[in-house]
Amino acid sequence: MATVAQIRGAMLEEAVLYLLKKVGYKIVREPLDSIDSSDLQVNSSGLEVQGRGAWHQIDALAEQEQTPAFMFPLRLLVEAKCYPNQRVGIPVVRNSVGVLKDISENYFTKHRDVSTASAIRFNYQSAIFSVSGYTKPAIDYAVAHQIFLIEYRGIPVIQPVIEAIESLDESALTNAGTRDLSEVRSRFRNILEDRYPDDYLSTHFTESGIASIQNVSEHLNDIGGSYFGMLQGRWPLHLLTEEPLPPHVFEDDIVYCRLRGERDGHWRFTPVNYEPGQPGWFELQFFLPVELAEKMRSTWGDRELIARTKSQNFSFISLSGFIGGIWRNVKIQLDERWLERYLRQNRN
Repeated sequence: MATVAQIRGAMLEEAVLYLLKKVGYKIVREPLDSIDSSDLQVNSSGLEVQGRGAWHQIDALAEQEQTPAFMFPLRLLVEAKCYPNQRVGIPVVRNSVGVLKDISENYFTKHRDVSTASAIRFNYQSAIFSVSGYTKPAIDYAVAHQIFLIEYRGIPVIQPVIEAIESLDESALTNAGTRDLSEVRSRFRNILEDRYPDDYLSTHFTESGIASIQNVSEHLNDIGGSYFGMLQGRWPLHLLTEEPLPPHVFEDDIVYCRLRGERDGHWRFTPVNYEPGQPGWFELQFFLPVELAEKMRSTWGDRELIARTKSQNFSFISLSGFIGGIWRNVKIQLDERWLERYLRQNRN
């Protein structure tokens, strides 16, 4: 029987995959979806990826179709946790580390077999998405093992989605739904992709559940832009907008922005050269866990890192996603003091 945490987590994962697709990721739900299926299989529990020592069930897997030269294709292992009143702890991160390590090392096992000698090698990464944040031990462990943590707390454009998901509990599912969470996921996914008849939901969702799922779908469609940013080249942010980014503002690869949010706490990056209401205005909404921000600040005096990146202040974000229908990788340039302002406000 599906638990409340499993129901909400499954719906959040599907919502995250929907937003990843907007960024430019290809969602892998079965072996034929991938550019190489030699290490994928499907059983009664869903998609599995072969590791060096075992097969691992992966509820959410995405591939980045835009691969830089001299890099293996990227596969992202996605895990989402919807704990309304509880931070994600170290056990979740520890499990992700173990799975990522075993899958990444499968290359050595797979290529011993002559029949799979031509199989593609992937660059695997793992990301955990949370609505309520992470404990400090979880953050420390994730940073040490390069597990990316994304937090949606305080991002206005996605809050209606989270509230609709948090309204789901066992009463949202019929008996058939509580027995088959994978089918519940599939039906929700088809709703997001507009592939369902009028009575499609009634077999697995109750009336209240149908209303909540429809709310999730409607609010997800209100998110006009989904992008990923890397701070200092290694700290991830999921940047969301109500409207897609205006292409004419990004004709150059560097756009100067300022930090806003000191008064209302809703943090966003906005363009320096435009004001609200003007055609080039945008708001990249985000939330950065304070513990991660503290770690970022501590690296600003790292002489080796400064020499390696040839930067004095690290006040930039490498932003990736579709802008004007074209996948772009651009740079958001910020002033040197934005991180101090962010930390000062979040400590209050």
